[in-house]
Amino acid sequence: MASGRASRKNVDLGVGCVVLFLIPFAAIGAFMAVIAVQRAAARNWSDALFLALVAITFGGVGLGGIAAVLAGRRRLKEQAALEASQPDSPWLWRPDWASGRILDASRVTMFAAWIFAALWNLISFPAGFLGVRAAIEENKPAALLALLFPLVGLGLLVWAVRSTLRYRRYGASRLELSSVPCVIGRTMVGMVRAPARMQPDDGFQVTLSCVRLVTTGGGEDRPTSERILWQEEQRVVGEPSRTATAMETHISVAFRLPADAEPCDDSDPDSRVVWRLHLTGSMPGVDYQSHFEVPVFRTPASDQPLSADEKRITQAAHTDADYQQPLDSRIVVTSNTRGTEILFPAARNPGAATSLTLFLLLWLGCIALQMYFHAPLLFPIVTGLFGVLILTGVLDLWLEVSRVSVDAGTLTWAMGLIFPAGEHTVGASEIAGVTASIGMQAGTTPYYDVEIVRQNGKKIKVGRSVRNKQEAEWLARKIREAISA
Repeated sequence: MASGRASRKNVDLGVGCVVLFLIPFAAIGAFMAVIAVQRAAARNWSDALFLALVAITFGGVGLGGIAAVLAGRRRLKEQAALEASQPDSPWLWRPDWASGRILDASRVTMFAAWIFAALWNLISFPAGFLGVRAAIEENKPAALLALLFPLVGLGLLVWAVRSTLRYRRYGASRLELSSVPCVIGRTMVGMVRAPARMQPDDGFQVTLSCVRLVTTGGGEDRPTSERILWQEEQRVVGEPSRTATAMETHISVAFRLPADAEPCDDSDPDSRVVWRLHLTGSMPGVDYQSHFEVPVFRTPASDQPLSADEKRITQAAHTDADYQQPLDSRIVVTSNTRGTEILFPAARNPGAATSLTLFLLLWLGCIALQMYFHAPLLFPIVTGLFGVLILTGVLDLWLEVSRVSVDAGTLTWAMGLIFPAGEHTVGASEIAGVTASIGMQAGTTPYYDVEIVRQNGKKIKVGRSVRNKQEAEWLARKIREAISA
């Protein structure tokens, strides 16, 4: 990881480049402010108001950005010196990681939400104003589309308000790790201290995820996508506790980290790996949420066996011997004297299917607008091709059905839309294993596929898009047991 940070060593050069980038924004803001004052002196209030908003936007970005960069210059130098002094211990590069006491991101999220909402609205409301004026004075109804940007700004304001209400109600939670770093192949143990008394009816949903962040593109257009490499979920009951000053809720967390997992890695800024701990709890009003980045690394201890305490802590969370299929699951498992049959019915994930359907409708609306405004033919063609891909996903989520049958030493599976078709059979002796792995991903939610691994290494998906990881692993175990029976 140290080699990937070579670009950070010359802090002064980086700061200078950023300041040079921000100076034009500050200059435009100052220029617009002068023009706004002149318009106000001439009693041209509409132009003065518009120019003042532009001046505040550009001046805020320029002057505020320069102030923030200069203020962080010293911190960057201290960080570079710390990394150079501990090149082989990246978990010591962050003070919170080194101490094993990590604050959640609720406060940062609140301020970021307000800053982003403010900047967006400072830009979008003048655009909306110009659009309305063009629609009225110049008889251009299409200009009313500019009102979409202020509508998005209102949504961002709602997000900022909810983030503020959440922070004021629950404060900043703290994760206390029993050891640093969290070692791959062993057990991550810790406790989240929430500075509020909470008892959600169904406990807290605790999720640990290993995520790869991939940045693509060139220039200023460099979107970042997230791909979940591994994820584990638990349902945990919080315990109220009284401190010297207030009530707290303690939430214990324990996860067995797989031996083949990838460690935290930011050596390549275009392909980073992070580990995140996410907690949610359903409460009246604003729900509880906490997010933490945790230090997960590979060390010499990764090759050592688990201690007795680690086995005891994680045993209950990782056994599926007494697992019961969720009551709301639509997957049907039938066992009889002839064998085992598993039916993956249509529309088994209505939430994901509905979301993708709505996205498809928006996409089709974009195509319709392109045709209405006589965009070059290439644009609706390319957009339409992507629409076909989205439509394929929608049909799969709503209509795909698959059936797996294990009978008399053979495994048969069939898959199709509306009803399973095209049966395939493989002998039990040809099967090396049955596993559950991440298939599709909707936002930050992974869906799991049940796969047959043949002796030649080829993997075959026999059941797709199982939302619950435990259920997917349980289904894979059911098939393994039926094969070996």
